[in-house]
Amino acid sequence: MTGSRRGGRPLVWAAAVLAGCGGVAAAVLVTGAGPEPEAPRPAPPGPARATVERTTLTERKTVRGTLGYAGRAEVTAAAPGRLTWRPRAGRVVRQGQRLYQVDGRDVLLLYGEQPAYRRLKAGDEGRDVRQFEKALAALGYTGFTVDDDYTAATAAAVRRWQEDRGLKETGEVDPATVWYAPGPVRVDARKAALGQTLAPGAPVLTLTSPRRVVTVPISIGDHRLVRVGGAVTVTLPGGKTVRGTVASIGSEVKKREGTGGVPEDTIDVTVDIPASRAALRFDRAPVEVSLVGSRRRDVLVVPVSALIALPGGGYGVTLLGPGGAARDIEVKTGMFADGKVEVSAPGLTAGAQVEVAR
Repeated sequence: MTGSRRGGRPLVWAAAVLAGCGGVAAAVLVTGAGPEPEAPRPAPPGPARATVERTTLTERKTVRGTLGYAGRAEVTAAAPGRLTWRPRAGRVVRQGQRLYQVDGRDVLLLYGEQPAYRRLKAGDEGRDVRQFEKALAALGYTGFTVDDDYTAATAAAVRRWQEDRGLKETGEVDPATVWYAPGPVRVDARKAALGQTLAPGAPVLTLTSPRRVVTVPISIGDHRLVRVGGAVTVTLPGGKTVRGTVASIGSEVKKREGTGGVPEDTIDVTVDIPASRAALRFDRAPVEVSLVGSRRRDVLVVPVSALIALPGGGYGVTLLGPGGAARDIEVKTGMFADGKVEVSAPGLTAGAQVEVAR
């Protein structure tokens, strides 16, 4: 489709007015009366233009998220007694270290998934035995086989461990003296006061993982922008940016307030970020997350404002040529991103000039 749309408009009316008023104009010049003649008006500006580019077009979107820590668990007292020591909030506790203390007796952190629920002693069997023996061996106590059997050799190693910890050397493991977690824990909050009398089941501490994460609610329509293992950019308070990696994509759909207050369906995406100094300044903070979706490489693009609607349907652009010549051509559109659109048409090349809306 072609055709001139930008030709100059001839000023025929101006010549007619001047011819009809010639005598009056002469009289004005002789007598010096009347207003000064108007200065000539500047020519109207030419059309705004842009250059057709060949580049890689990337689909991006910035969403809001919350910086925090992964996981959350509550530590409860396993036996009655008075709380005689508790760690400060923010402290990281690792395997074999004291988690809290009741009546002067330490409760130690061990790594494992299954909670302690029974006293372990020689002759016991089960997955909980294997879990404890694995933790004990990781602390450097050996001389037994890590398996489902609590043997005399296991009991001997336990007595050495108890001696080193200043505990009564029984060779047995009281479930009230150990607390299992999958790995290192961070103390998020203290739930009991020092000196408080604890009943079994009373909350003592709230724990998280030391791993820094950002939780991002993503609308269902933007699901295509994220994948497990995909890279994102996180902007922290103050403007510092860090790279992040999508760790998990939730499956539970939640209703949240979207643009304009309209509820929308969302899922939670968890992003891992490195424990940088900038990230460690904040326990919890609002952040912005830049998501990167699909890419179109080596394509022609123009500003979205260069598109025109064609009378017969579809889109076109106005090509600008030398001397102000302009013609409309039909284009096929592809990806829209960052205010630009992928276009293609026979004969359309990088470097061509197109008109854009002012």
